[in-house]
Amino acid sequence: MRWERTAEATSAAPPDRVWAVLLDGRRWSLWNAGISWMTLEGPLTPGAVVTMKPARGPQTALRIEVVEEARVLGLVVTFGPVATLRLGWELAPVAGGTVIAQTIAIDGPLSGLLLLRAAERIADAMPANLERLAARAAAPPQA
Repeated sequence: MRWERTAEATSAAPPDRVWAVLLDGRRWSLWNAGISWMTLEGPLTPGAVVTMKPARGPQTALRIEVVEEARVLGLVVTFGPVATLRLGWELAPVAGGTVIAQTIAIDGPLSGLLLLRAAERIADAMPANLERLAARAAAPPQA
């Protein structure tokens, strides 16, 4: 089963500022109600591990699948050969700011059974989360 959803928001901030807020895992809960925190476990390179603590679940380790500084961040978690969940953010400069797109996708023979409900919850929350991310990036930086 393959399933995918994408949402977008526009920020008045430039891509490098949006990128900085996206990578500030200590403050993810300020724009993403479903995540308590996120930690990058090492360098920001493909193959590195990102640990997230969902607000209603145990912490989860995802692997960085793709990264392009201030442009693309793609994360993946696999459940053996039966299911894969991908989260991705793309930042595109536009006049006066940045378009932020987030995608969630699941794939694999058991992905519907194992991941569809959680993926739908994440997808339903993405528009509001992206609006908060956009606003946070456009606000003056906080200490």
